[in-house]
Amino acid sequence: MALKSAVVEGFLPGDLGRITQMHGEYYAKAWGSGPAFETVMARELCDFYEDYTPNRDLLLTAHVDGKLVGSIAVDGSEKERPGARLRWYIVDEGYQGKGLGRQLLIRALDFCRKQEFKTVYIWTVEGLPKSRHLYESIGMITVESFTDDRYTLPLVNLRMEISIEELPSIIP
Repeated sequence: MALKSAVVEGFLPGDLGRITQMHGEYYAKAWGSGPAFETVMARELCDFYEDYTPNRDLLLTAHVDGKLVGSIAVDGSEKERPGARLRWYIVDEGYQGKGLGRQLLIRALDFCRKQEFKTVYIWTVEGLPKSRHLYESIGMITVESFTDDRYTLPLVNLRMEISIEELPSIIP
């Protein structure tokens, strides 16, 4: 039986908790993070929700058979720096490799293009080769790197970026 999948725009009840849970579980396995990391994710996601402005910000969630299994957000507030920031990009491990992540990313980048952001960036860390490969496959390059513990663990943070004009033709 084929899985029924859908991508939803905007917040639904349960999204804040489920997105936080997916990050907490995934990064506990990947890095050994704990509840302190999950707290940071929850706080930042709630701040994003409270400041959410349509046509500037975007939340996309992927659902399979009614279960939220992936997300990506565009924070267009430009609080940190010029350009749109991609955030909370994750696909549940059981659903990776099925195209859901790429679909979320392409829709988010299309939104950024339509809103006429000049650049798009994402913070990631060393040690996530699948993520980095995906970002590089669309032309993102590492423009900044430093070690810190802002997510409760010492990690090498990478800011990857692309100019909207440089997006490959895979993005509509």
